[in-house]
Amino acid sequence: MKNFGELYRFEIRKIMKNRLTIAMLIVTVLFILIEAFIPKLVLTKEMMDAQKVLDGRLIDDALLQEMYPKLEGNGRLWNAQNNQFEEIVNMEMALIPDGAELSDYSADEMYRLREERILEIMQADFMTDGEIEWWKNEGSKVNTPFTYRYCQGAINLAQGMSLTLMCIMLIAALCLSTVFTVEHRQKTDQLIICCKHGRRETFIAKIAAGLSIVVGCCLISSALLALLVVVLYGLDGLDGVVQLEVALSAYPFTMGQFLAVQMMVMITASILFAAFAMAMSEVVKNSLAVMGIMVCIFIFSQLELIPPNFRVLAQINSMLPSNQISIWSLLELRLVGIGGHYFTTYVASPIIYLVISALLILLGKIAYDRFQVTGR
Repeated sequence: MKNFGELYRFEIRKIMKNRLTIAMLIVTVLFILIEAFIPKLVLTKEMMDAQKVLDGRLIDDALLQEMYPKLEGNGRLWNAQNNQFEEIVNMEMALIPDGAELSDYSADEMYRLREERILEIMQADFMTDGEIEWWKNEGSKVNTPFTYRYCQGAINLAQGMSLTLMCIMLIAALCLSTVFTVEHRQKTDQLIICCKHGRRETFIAKIAAGLSIVVGCCLISSALLALLVVVLYGLDGLDGVVQLEVALSAYPFTMGQFLAVQMMVMITASILFAAFAMAMSEVVKNSLAVMGIMVCIFIFSQLELIPPNFRVLAQINSMLPSNQISIWSLLELRLVGIGGHYFTTYVASPIIYLVISALLILLGKIAYDRFQVTGR
């Protein structure tokens, strides 16, 4: 293994010099810039300053009674006198029945409705009594009344991570699916296997290089997005509860904790993308087929075609990376039960991704060895 470093660096250079890799890196940067700047087109400095006016206030009866007389059109018309209440109105509208008058509800009634709606979501998802009881205990950690925090930057960062994940998936699908197939296509595979380090070391170097590039792209892309968000919107409100954006979430997370969880899931998802692209390309010997499979799975997961009564399939779909890296994943309350213990999808998904990645790499190694022995 003394030559492993040289093999590893060679594979890194080979992937990075690929024109598809260069193109996808440019596209990723452009997408991140667009994602960061689009909210700026509708969110002016005056609007952001207005949202900061109530920062630190409890969302209780005192605040609601201050807000109701200033609303117009039941919270649908905004002006300089009431736009500081927009986020609070959005939260209340997510809790009360459609078409109901905001002013008909006190803070206690609003928070009671929230508990009832969460229970309805759990029942609609065919969750067991044990899962519901687990969430009742977990939900007690969410303190009410909520404290309003300006967290526009944190929200934009969380929403932007979905697009970043899609870019990482495309980088893996387009740039790594040729790591092995190019040798079969150019008929240099037999030459490589004859070399001293052509079997075990070369395979490990290719896998390590692919994983390093995709995980590195994930970290750099996320850092670029975070930097742009901080500059454009600030990163205040990391201690604000996620219910300020997703009122029906039962997770006792702050926005900062949620972003940390999303980053952990994204890194493991990147590993899964890379392992799938490289291993499956060696199994099927066709890079285009692997690209198509990955893109189709990504698109299918967004269509929500599986009804909740197909509990296992629906939960598997919800645990796919494209659904986990989304601020709306905070509404996914179905748990993974093992040995009488329950785990949220945020805990289970990264572990499952890593296990599947290891199995895929093993499958790729078997296919790599078998082809070299039984091939041309």
